[in-house]
Amino acid sequence: MPFARALLTLGLVLVPLSAAAGQGAVSAQVYEGWRQYSVHCARCHGQDVLGNPVTANLLETAAPGGAVAEEEPFTTVVLEGRPDRGMPGFKDQMTPEQVAAVYAYVRGRAAGEIPAGRPRREDA
Repeated sequence: MPFARALLTLGLVLVPLSAAAGQGAVSAQVYEGWRQYSVHCARCHGQDVLGNPVTANLLETAAPGGAVAEEEPFTTVVLEGRPDRGMPGFKDQMTPEQVAAVYAYVRGRAAGEIPAGRPRREDA
């Protein structure tokens, strides 16, 4: 009981794991998109799609109205790259399914539907 009292004194609230279940969970495709993004994209575009001053901020360009908001232009850029801007193409490293998964993850982050950090799969 003293531990619980200390947590309450600090303003911390314990939430049972069962109560948190289902909140913030993502589909298997979006989770795979997070994994692929972390491997292929985060080094340049920022962990958790947070952007940086050097490369395109995907939170902006993949948001509604952005240059790669739709899946087709996003896929083209990922596969072909933008050599004039220093971005390599990933057509030899990623499958179309992996690119679609990255798109689903990036769009979810840009739309504010997926919080930063490692997402939790809804089927896990």
